[in-house]
Amino acid sequence: MKEENLGLAMLLAKQSSLRGKLATSTSRLAEQTGFSQQSISRKLREMETEGIIARNASASGMEVSFTQKGRAELESLYLELKEIFSGKKFVLTGKLVDGHGEGAYYTSLPEYNRQFKQLSGKEIFPGTLNLEVEPEQREVFTSAAPTKIAGFTDKQRTFGGIDCWPCMLNGKVDAFAIIPHRTNHPKNILEVVARHNLRKKLSLKNGSIVEVERK
Repeated sequence: MKEENLGLAMLLAKQSSLRGKLATSTSRLAEQTGFSQQSISRKLREMETEGIIARNASASGMEVSFTQKGRAELESLYLELKEIFSGKKFVLTGKLVDGHGEGAYYTSLPEYNRQFKQLSGKEIFPGTLNLEVEPEQREVFTSAAPTKIAGFTDKQRTFGGIDCWPCMLNGKVDAFAIIPHRTNHPKNILEVVARHNLRKKLSLKNGSIVEVERK
């Protein structure tokens, strides 16, 4: 969402309770915000185009409601502000699940491994830990600027880059949360790599709950 539209989004959220429909008009919103009707119309169009809100014509002017994406973005903002005001680092909680089985192959590629070794000082264990998380929490966790693993090309194909966030698992083991630029995982999955076999190091099995603290 554009930063300049956040104020209007907050007003709509308060008046619609996020999950309801708000009957309003551009003239009414202009009075409440101090913006011109033209500015309100533009902001609403932009938020609708971004998929933040949905609009329908009504007898009073229009009905506005937040989409799932819009609610997720506002919740992400709330969690970020909560982290700032509490002074505590954000901790994401995830459930260990099976992955696609491709992590070991990709993390074993020499060029990826070389770059991870530069970050951690040692080679990483071949494979990724796959955590099922709330998409909104993943969005907050990954809102900090990532460390970049560069993509590369070998004789056969091109491999994409990887965004990395240094973290600690269960307050015990240093690791990197990663999101490959090319991935088949949905937005409720966060992959983690480390120098250790994390399942053995932390005595984890499918269904185990893992806390990921961003450094």
